[in-house]
Amino acid sequence: MTPILRTGLAAALYASLIHPACAEWQGSIGPSVRNVTHTEYDTTGRRLVREDGWLPGLALQGSYRSGKLSWFAGADWYHGNIDYEGRTQNGAPASSQTSTALAAGRIGAAYALPRDYAVQAALEVDRWKRDIQGTANAAGLQETYRSTRLVAGAAKTWRPAAGTVSVDASAVVAAPERLHVGFSGVLDPVSFETRRGYGVRLGAAMRPAFAPWLEVRGRYDWIKTPRSGDAGVTANGLYAGSVAQPEHERQAFTLTVAAAF
Repeated sequence: MTPILRTGLAAALYASLIHPACAEWQGSIGPSVRNVTHTEYDTTGRRLVREDGWLPGLALQGSYRSGKLSWFAGADWYHGNIDYEGRTQNGAPASSQTSTALAAGRIGAAYALPRDYAVQAALEVDRWKRDIQGTANAAGLQETYRSTRLVAGAAKTWRPAAGTVSVDASAVVAAPERLHVGFSGVLDPVSFETRRGYGVRLGAAMRPAFAPWLEVRGRYDWIKTPRSGDAGVTANGLYAGSVAQPEHERQAFTLTVAAAF
């Protein structure tokens, strides 16, 4: 268990022992769907790759509130095929599909402020797997990204008679991605790091008064990562050139319908 997880669990346990009267557990689980768009650019700003499509998935989360402090954790997973529009090494257009798997886990805390405002921060671990199918003119690529993000921002809640509505906005800072690339056997696999990324996250959630166990959530994510440095690549152990991950943007719109408990 990492030091951060140990610290979070210890703090939650400490809060539960001190404030048992106001402590509250909550959780939710349900189906989710995510529209993802991935775009890559060359050094002149010209678009090299665009991937877009919908991925079905599952989302779960839980929280523990004691007084003004809440601890929360969550995880989500998505998998499916999305459209790929790119270029071969000689610049010719290439159309294909990308088998995509996205998984993320997070742990964080929120502190309640007057007038139903709150500040919040979370540490998130993200894993993204791309299997770009080959075409008649180009071999496929197999890429796996792993990164850690800090997500920090604020939230506001309203409680009208129709139910509970909340919105949130956060800044995102991502550590350099650890990238592993396979070349369908044409070249030897290579691993290297990208650069630090920055982005934003906007969210909204609603629980209707007629069905307080039902929670509907929407979220928009945008993050941009600069071009990585060059990494050497080999073929059967012999130097064959260099590769780099271009500057890229990831966008996602997520809709989740969950049962709260």
